[in-house]
Amino acid sequence: MSEKQQQIKQLWQDALTGKISRRDVLVRGSALGLSGMALAALSQETIRGTLAQDRDPILNCYDWQLRLHPMFSILGEEMGIIIEEAPSVDFSFDRFITEKNEGISTWDAYTGVTPFLEMKPLADTETIEPWDPYLPEGVKEDIFPSAVEEGTYNGSMYVWPLLLDIIVQGWHAGFVEAAGLDPNVAPATWDEYIANVKTVHEAGVTTYGVIFDNRDWRSLIPITHSFDTDVYNPDGLFIYNSDAAVNALEVMKELMQYTAPDVLAASSVDAAVLVDQAVWSSEQAGYYFKYQNAPLTYSSTWQDPSQLRMDKLPSQPDTAGGTVFWNTGAVLLTHGSNKEKMAEYMLNFSKDIRVWENSVVGNEDEGTTPVGQLPIIQSVWTEWDANPPAFLEGADWAFAVRDSMANARAIQPTALAISQFDVARPEWHKYLSGEEADARTALTKAYDAVRAEFERQTGSPAK
Repeated sequence: MSEKQQQIKQLWQDALTGKISRRDVLVRGSALGLSGMALAALSQETIRGTLAQDRDPILNCYDWQLRLHPMFSILGEEMGIIIEEAPSVDFSFDRFITEKNEGISTWDAYTGVTPFLEMKPLADTETIEPWDPYLPEGVKEDIFPSAVEEGTYNGSMYVWPLLLDIIVQGWHAGFVEAAGLDPNVAPATWDEYIANVKTVHEAGVTTYGVIFDNRDWRSLIPITHSFDTDVYNPDGLFIYNSDAAVNALEVMKELMQYTAPDVLAASSVDAAVLVDQAVWSSEQAGYYFKYQNAPLTYSSTWQDPSQLRMDKLPSQPDTAGGTVFWNTGAVLLTHGSNKEKMAEYMLNFSKDIRVWENSVVGNEDEGTTPVGQLPIIQSVWTEWDANPPAFLEGADWAFAVRDSMANARAIQPTALAISQFDVARPEWHKYLSGEEADARTALTKAYDAVRAEFERQTGSPAK
């Protein structure tokens, strides 16, 4: 450790143990060249003097996690872990990288990582470290293998999977029955799905036959996985012009006849209300495919939310039958501490039945609605198979989601993160809008745009 790093570490310890004043923090930190962000964190009166070297572990969570899953805070209090809400304005993982470069960390762990977006840059900068040394024996083997694979980079598990999102199909049983279809039977193939969507649409029982999210990882790629999951190049880039992706885009083209005219409207990741959300929550569509908490959450506004049905994504005969999943997971910050305790917390959270009861049925007294995120620990499901808890009564969709994990594959992490999709989407959308007549041509242009962006950002051609 260099002399400067030793001085920074000492400043950090002095500040956290309250040995120096706020003014001294600013003076010494400025002299050492610390960023304004780091100085602001160190000089907060809510932090200074309260965090000794043997302080309680500190877990950073997003506001939506704390709002939808109160057990984050409840379990933290039970285990003596401080739960801090991430600032909602201008907060990104750049904060963690900045602190790492200065040899410090405000938090011990962070729960807002989606592996295919943030894992690679956080691991490559050594901002996070693997969980493996801190895992109790047998825990890693008890997690769904596909979830372990999702959070693994360079042979180590960097992301502990916590909140599972998996693309499924949902439908409004009332509309489906009114159109003359069986409301309790999910279409098994894309041909059946398209036929059912057409039947509901033409029956006039609701405004649209189907609605979906137009973004790559929420529509095109999940449908692609239902045909084939081997659709990534050695750099992890999605192969947009693969046969499976062409099949998927042609499925989406069929659905365009029966959906909202503005379904292709651009929307940012953090848009307040998306087109699909508005349509589904106002009961204007018969079918909907997206990650499971979307149809569940947005149906809470229906006149009768019990009309919601969900099942695994359709597929075609003799194809992969896969889908896309991701976990909003937890990472260990390299310069944090209390790492064994954080691993204990994650395991307890993953197995705590109170977490999943709230997720499946909500809690009216606490003001939480169902969100549908489910455990990724296999032994929990083994126990539920033998003795299903009362809150799963009538929730067959939960077991369908569990079963989907057998064929599900996570999107591969790349150097491009979300920009891969941002540059591709305008090209493949042109086929859906009618601007481009051929699906493969549109997808080849999308893939060309991705490869060009990869070379621009990395300085090397894509493999």
